[in-house]
Amino acid sequence: MVLQWSADFADRERALERARRMADPWFEINYACNSALNTETERAWGTPELRAACQDLDVPVLIVDGAEDIRPRSAVDSLAEALPRVRRTVLPGTGHVPWAEAPDAFREAVAGALPTRPQGPTRPQGPTRPQGPRPP
Repeated sequence: MVLQWSADFADRERALERARRMADPWFEINYACNSALNTETERAWGTPELRAACQDLDVPVLIVDGAEDIRPRSAVDSLAEALPRVRRTVLPGTGHVPWAEAPDAFREAVAGALPTRPQGPTRPQGPTRPQGPRPP
């Protein structure tokens, strides 16, 4: 798996090291989940129904992907085209795992897509318990 996953990284000098970390025993491969996802992908990929479902999503979506990802760009491109409220950031010099290769740029992209927090206290003002007589 380490050799296979190493292709996910654009930085060839550190690819094996990063892939080894991904293959840590704490993160075992879930073969049943992988099989189910592949089955669903084969069934629905590229269908008008899938595109319509994406177009009906009325939620903000952030896509952060690596410019050097070896997977077909058409998959991400078509998703970005189908989503009505999408924001896309392509990180240069990164592959399929941009958060590992460019954590600061990834963090900046995610933070930039989040709504800004209102100024002032974050806790509710006033009493936090219901008003009324206290029990004896």
